[in-house]
Amino acid sequence: MPTIIYPPSIPWSWMFQRPQQLLGHFSVSGQTVLYEDLGNFLQPGIRSLSPTLLLCQGISAMTIPHPRPRILWLTVPSHINLIHSYNPDLVIYDAVDEPKEEFASWAPYYPAILERADLIFCSSQSIYDYFSERHPHVYLVPNGVDYVHFAPTPKKRPTDLPSGKPIIGYSGAIAPWIDWELLKLVIEENPELNFVFVGALFQLNIFPLKHSRNVFYLGLKPYNELPAYLHHFDVGLIPFLQTAMTKGCNPIKLYEYYAAGIKVLGTPLPELLTIPKINLESNPHLFSLRLRHLLEGKDSGKAERMAYAQANDWSERSARMLQQIFLKSDRNKE
Repeated sequence: MPTIIYPPSIPWSWMFQRPQQLLGHFSVSGQTVLYEDLGNFLQPGIRSLSPTLLLCQGISAMTIPHPRPRILWLTVPSHINLIHSYNPDLVIYDAVDEPKEEFASWAPYYPAILERADLIFCSSQSIYDYFSERHPHVYLVPNGVDYVHFAPTPKKRPTDLPSGKPIIGYSGAIAPWIDWELLKLVIEENPELNFVFVGALFQLNIFPLKHSRNVFYLGLKPYNELPAYLHHFDVGLIPFLQTAMTKGCNPIKLYEYYAAGIKVLGTPLPELLTIPKINLESNPHLFSLRLRHLLEGKDSGKAERMAYAQANDWSERSARMLQQIFLKSDRNKE
């Protein structure tokens, strides 16, 4: 079995995203995963999450004896310059965002990625379209969900959730690519609703809507607590700006909302246009009207939403990736 090394990119215990999900599933499948955790550790060492999943906290994965072939798993483009430090047998780039606007600094590293990566996985169609024209081994693998984590109804209601009004919720990065102007108008037009935001600030110093009376920013929550919040959302929001960067966004929150069975209202991002039972509006007033309509109408699409989430589980994504990894490794041996 190969060893997969992930250089310091995202703290393991921060927002649980695509890298943590995929690498965790790879370890369950028997691959050794050495996850170089990001952070300052007073006592550097190894934290074992399982026999095949080790967090390297303040130490290099290269100091730990491990079987080969050695696979270097990259999600930060600049890490392509770290290849010499790891001497990998296979380099994989998992492309999750467009190198534009908030991620414009990634673009200069793309020529090196195209030259040195053996496999490229892409989370959205637009990202795939770019790489597939320039590299021979590119595969479209959208985001997914840990269905069994989000689907069951939690026993307890979080104590910091507001009560007395329907909850319109957002879970994820509190970031510049959210359409804050749209939300400001929608929130002003709907004082009878509570708007709840759960997640970490990203490229923002303060929460933009902190002065609104019916808005509650609850901060980052541990992954194991997240389903308890989502299950109390009456509607889940994906209110992103429509930009060159978000064109390539395949929102993980969509799958998590669907696994929890809740209705979803978002802006018409390309990756959302083909999603069944989703509601999309770009005009703030129409967004507000659609929101009220969703709260008033009967929910006949819950079963279909949950079935869609179940079909897009991270286990399916990781198995598809491993198949391509094994095929590429076999070709390299020939």
